[in-house]
Amino acid sequence: MDNITIVARHLDITEAIKNYALQKTEKMKKFFEWILHVQVTLDIGGDSSHLVEMVVNVSRGPTIVAEASNADMYRSIDIVVDKVVAQLKKHKGKIESKIVRQKKHSVGGAVEPEGKQEV
Repeated sequence: MDNITIVARHLDITEAIKNYALQKTEKMKKFFEWILHVQVTLDIGGDSSHLVEMVVNVSRGPTIVAEASNADMYRSIDIVVDKVVAQLKKHKGKIESKIVRQKKHSVGGAVEPEGKQEV
């Protein structure tokens, strides 16, 4: 996935954190194929907690947003990725169930000819 943006507020991002965030966001592709863009915002809160916000734009559906806060930046990234993956799976399930309903409706809509009636 080429469209990943990592933004750091109130901190200098290290190469290790950047690579970790990129690696985690790349793994989301296997759960949902229609991801267009991911923006990861890393921040430090007033109480020295590490805040991570992830905004995922998908081609079939709403924009998915998740936030997480933890004392460890790596753990915050893990938590926010888990939240986004859960939302992506839920959205994918809705899309798949809608497709199944449409297929059932089109197959179940067949009507028997009037000439063949049971006696």
